[in-house]
Amino acid sequence: MRTNVSTLLRDFPRVRQTVLSGEDVWVKTREGTLRITADKPAGSSVLGRCRDLLIRTDDDIDEPSTTPEEWAKRK
Repeated sequence: MRTNVSTLLRDFPRVRQTVLSGEDVWVKTREGTLRITADKPAGSSVLGRCRDLLIRTDDDIDEPSTTPEEWAKRK
């Protein structure tokens, strides 16, 4: 999006929303052209607030979740 200082000040909510959607905004001023971009947010942990509580995980995802005896009972 390209705009000028007057429009930036008058329609700031629209310009802000454009920037936050990932689009760069170019503002033409008397001194030169300015580019406004949004920083990418820092990635958050999948565990969220529990990341300090989790000590160890079991990463045996390729093994069966039931024992052979439990599987035999289902048949």
